[in-house]
Amino acid sequence: MRSAPLPDNERERLDTLNGYRIMDTLPEQAYDDITFIAAQICNTPIALVSLVDDGRQWFKSRHGLDAKETPRSLAFCAHAILEPTSLFIVEDATKDERFDDNPLVTGEPHVRFYAGAPLVARDGIALGTLCVIDHQTRTMTDAQKKALQALSRQVVAQLELRKSIQKLETSGDALQHSYDALQKRTRQVERSRDELADMCQMLEKQADFIERDLHRAEIIQRSLLPHDAPPLKDFCIRSLYRPGRSVGGDLFDVVSIDERYLALVIADASGHGVSAAMLSVLFKHRMQVLDQQTGRPLRPSEALSKLNDAMRGDVNLPGAFVTAVVCLLDLQGHEVLLASAGHSPALHVHTDGNFELLAQTGPPLGLCTDAVYGERSVHLDDGDRLLLYTDGLLDLGGSEPPTMKDLAEALCKSGTDQRSLGEFLEVVSHGQEREDRDDVTLLQIEARPGISYFFEPAGELAIEAETGAAAPEITFAETESATFIALSGRVTWTFADALLESGSAVLDAGRPLVIDLGACEQLDSTLLGTLHELFERGSDLDIVLQNVSEALRASFEELSMEPVLARISAKPLPLPEVWQPIERSAHSLVRQRQRLLKAHEVLASLSEENREEFQSVIDALRAPDAD
Repeated sequence: MRSAPLPDNERERLDTLNGYRIMDTLPEQAYDDITFIAAQICNTPIALVSLVDDGRQWFKSRHGLDAKETPRSLAFCAHAILEPTSLFIVEDATKDERFDDNPLVTGEPHVRFYAGAPLVARDGIALGTLCVIDHQTRTMTDAQKKALQALSRQVVAQLELRKSIQKLETSGDALQHSYDALQKRTRQVERSRDELADMCQMLEKQADFIERDLHRAEIIQRSLLPHDAPPLKDFCIRSLYRPGRSVGGDLFDVVSIDERYLALVIADASGHGVSAAMLSVLFKHRMQVLDQQTGRPLRPSEALSKLNDAMRGDVNLPGAFVTAVVCLLDLQGHEVLLASAGHSPALHVHTDGNFELLAQTGPPLGLCTDAVYGERSVHLDDGDRLLLYTDGLLDLGGSEPPTMKDLAEALCKSGTDQRSLGEFLEVVSHGQEREDRDDVTLLQIEARPGISYFFEPAGELAIEAETGAAAPEITFAETESATFIALSGRVTWTFADALLESGSAVLDAGRPLVIDLGACEQLDSTLLGTLHELFERGSDLDIVLQNVSEALRASFEELSMEPVLARISAKPLPLPEVWQPIERSAHSLVRQRQRLLKAHEVLASLSEENREEFQSVIDALRAPDAD
């Protein structure tokens, strides 16, 4: 560890800092607001207003950290103040010789990423920093860097304002001068806040785009998972998939190879969110369980070796890897051949409650060249269960993670019906679940006849009737052949964005889309216009409408919605059993108005009658004061 050298103007710097009379003062909301905003903009758990004294760094405001100060010899900020005009950024402290053995890195709070914007006084002297800290490595966007510097200027404006007020209170002779200074500092604060508001507006727009992309990515990723369980005689297979966020890094697959063999795969990509999802997509694309020349099943160890070689060639990013388990089930011999690439141990539970763990047989995929993977062979007696799971199962919530004995006992208590894994998860979690939990995926093989089920249902939805009409809802479901979106009840404009974004995501993925209106009682004009937009976009793609009531068909005909009418299916497809709700987007009023305007402009363009009917609505929505 290398302590930062003292600045050349250290004595002058300390005099300037002491002149603000800020050290060891009580917390103030103005500074706490700034650290809160900094943490939100930079997406970090910790943000601090840090002032560097002669022997310590003291935190005027701290978000996400309990400590009030640290020794200056350990302070990242002591390095940052050496360059008052620049941001000081450390993307990975463990790889920086100045900090790799720093107690703040090797111990709490486990600093990995640091970015500090110097707090520069009027005379150009750096007093400390506004800094953000994360427990994992990361980079910053240009917008985040500019926002952090803008916020640092607001901290200095607050310091100057405080100093001016102190002078005003203590010096009657300088009252007018202090008042003028106060006004000047107030204007500086106002300019800084305006600058911050512009930054926040820009980030809000970015967040809107990211939200829609995540929503589309969730639908695309779910389409990669198996949906129809293979028919089995002496076994049943069930799965449960619950991503921690909109998208996650968990993946599973079940492949029938022939009448004798069944391949089962579960995987967990490192990280969270979109990056983990993309890594799991790469895994899915590269995974092979068949020998391409003979058509015979690959041994699990061979499948992992081939996949490791492929991923080593595709991915060259630090910290990017996948853990996985590959099983080959002999349906006739009741033997399971298993290989594990750094994954959580599989759990083999016997009918008498005894259990054994099947630990990893090699390293995670994508880390090591020429990795070698061993195999384990397990015989499944009648009633035995083999549970494959991702590590999110061990971090759901509660004071302590479940032990393997806890898992085995809960599995024995979970029953044998199609909701068994949901019951198992409830017992393991004790009904508690952290908001920031990891993805959880379960895949169970049971040596007994039964119904195999993927995506176990969540149970009947209790929908309260309102004046005789069903509560509006938009849901989706997946099969091997298509994605279904269903509209239920009296659906209004508040669901328009959810319909357009979800349907567009399916079409972008090249998946056939079926929109079902069997439970739909009414669509308002915004939903009608949005539906027309979606069908115009999908005119050359596979998109159909089914189970349309005569009342809705009459609405389509009245509004001349020819692309929609042309796509009504005369032979509706059977509906899937398991459906998931599509959440309505929490967009701003401006965004909602834009959706209303676009939908009605589409309808108005279809006929002269429509234009006359909706022109007043369009004019009202275009008015400057409409929002």
